[in-house]
Amino acid sequence: MGLFRTAFIIAFVVYGTQSQFSLEFRTAVWALLLIATVFTVAIFLAFGAGRSLPYQRYFALSVDLMLVTAALLMTGPEQGQALFPVYYIIVLIGAIWFQLAGAILTAVCAIGLFMLIQYLSNPNLLLSDAAFSVLDHGGLFLFLIAVIGGFLVRALDRQYRASAQFVQELQLARAVQDTILPASLPNVPGWELALRFEPARWVGGDLYEVAELPDGQYLICLGDMPGKSAYGLVHLSLVYSHVRTSAFAGLSPAAVANRVNQAVYDVLQPYSYAPLFIGMLAPASAIISFVSCGHPPPLLLGSDGSLKLLTTNGIVIGGLRNPDYQQQQHAVQPGDIVICYTDGVSGVRDHAGEEFGEERIVQAARAVQAEGGSLEDICQGIIEQSQRFAADSHGDDATLLLLRRAG
Repeated sequence: MGLFRTAFIIAFVVYGTQSQFSLEFRTAVWALLLIATVFTVAIFLAFGAGRSLPYQRYFALSVDLMLVTAALLMTGPEQGQALFPVYYIIVLIGAIWFQLAGAILTAVCAIGLFMLIQYLSNPNLLLSDAAFSVLDHGGLFLFLIAVIGGFLVRALDRQYRASAQFVQELQLARAVQDTILPASLPNVPGWELALRFEPARWVGGDLYEVAELPDGQYLICLGDMPGKSAYGLVHLSLVYSHVRTSAFAGLSPAAVANRVNQAVYDVLQPYSYAPLFIGMLAPASAIISFVSCGHPPPLLLGSDGSLKLLTTNGIVIGGLRNPDYQQQQHAVQPGDIVICYTDGVSGVRDHAGEEFGEERIVQAARAVQAEGGSLEDICQGIIEQSQRFAADSHGDDATLLLLRRAG
């Protein structure tokens, strides 16, 4: 609007000095120009300083209406058809700034000023003739623009408020998630650990935990709650707290899964669930006991080139009331790597809809390993390959946890 107003001012400076206009009219025009110029300069200065003027929008609409009205007076009624549509722009601005009431009031003012122009151009003109002249120039359409624009802006404003509230909830959820997730990994004797957590644009609901238990074992837990909202994060925090409480009470992985399911089943039903992998690692014996609850199974990449899936084919937490989870255990040999991941790593798809999958995870790990890369390098290599493969770079949280037995 400031640029639009500046263009009008320049046109007035060129056109408004012509001698066919009376001295009184030219004086009034120059006074209006002075006010508009000072106001426009003040707006630009305030904008540069990151501020706004008091009652800026009210004054802007008033000045713009007067500028268009003065332009119509100078050009004469015969040019009104060309300049009258400028009122449409001002009415739309009124709708954007003040919604329906502001748009209608601006339209009423514009029509009143145009009728004043008709009277000043011809004092003998009847009021009915002035009204018909307004209709001929598009006065009815001006009201339609005011009403339609006002309702559209009101709808957009409601949508914006809902979107802003949604974003605020997601920011809160992300803060909760960041608080839940551990800031660092513990030092496990005889083992190397590497972690990459790549958060999505919004909340993905991943959880991970590596914590030393009272009996000397280490809890290894990964999960991925569905739903990118604060609602999903409430469930995530609930599941996380029950997993930790049960594990620190000395329960086995299967007993932890059964107790967590019993505790959260009624809360998650009927629309939510929790894929989990729960493992317990005994560092000295290198035995990992585990139960998988609908979660992508970790990969045991053997130093001899073998590959094993650490899965018990259990159903997701919250899927059944009494699932009776069963655990398994496996010995990890020196040099073996356990690759734990969420579906933000394996489940991404390319533009053709093909999934990254566990096979590509293994290929990426072996490629870096063959080059003599560290465990951190392997972790980073898998994440980079997954991100390059994905068509959507912000689809979901991606969590990758690697454990390698020293050897």
